[in-house]
Amino acid sequence: MEQHIAHKENRRRESVSRLARLRALLCRDLTSLGEQIDTTLDTVCTRPGLSGSGMRRP
Repeated sequence: MEQHIAHKENRRRESVSRLARLRALLCRDLTSLGEQIDTTLDTVCTRPGLSGSGMRRP
């Protein structure tokens, strides 16, 4: 019985570890995506000819 409990605990730890790595990966991806969006908006919003009718960033 103790062996079974230990096995379940090890599996739980592995799952938590995988979730932590996945969370870190997603955070990096979202940060990178946000930076790409900011860069794109900056480029689009500062193009000549868009004054007055172009998008404005807050």
